[in-house]
Amino acid sequence: MRHLLWILPLAFACTTGVKMRQVNYGALFHDGNSKVWMLEKVLIKNKDFSPKKKADKDILIFYENGHCIFQPLKSLGELPGKKGEYSVFSAEKSLSIYFKNEKWDFTLTTIEEDKLILEPTKNSDLKYTLELMPLPEL
Repeated sequence: MRHLLWILPLAFACTTGVKMRQVNYGALFHDGNSKVWMLEKVLIKNKDFSPKKKADKDILIFYENGHCIFQPLKSLGELPGKKGEYSVFSAEKSLSIYFKNEKWDFTLTTIEEDKLILEPTKNSDLKYTLELMPLPEL
């Protein structure tokens, strides 16, 4: 225990004045290329309104260039999805998705390896909380 008491001040002294890099949350969405996220849950007041079967769920595809596509998984490769653009604001932990006549604004409330939870802001045209997970093997 005595050894721990002299190590703590040393540990804090070593971090003084060190500048930390800001986390870039953009890579969460595109992994440096593109990434497909499944809407695992669509929540309204904590009640899940998403389909139970994975094949019936919707997906969001995010590309590194800022473009995105929203569409049902079943129509992937058959019909064009809803195309838009997105911006990630790492300092605010927020995501904005811009479609032709609507804007989805979210705060990233949960960030885990296999789950993102997006809470809509007051300014969002989409009022649902979205729980995203990487597209699983079907």
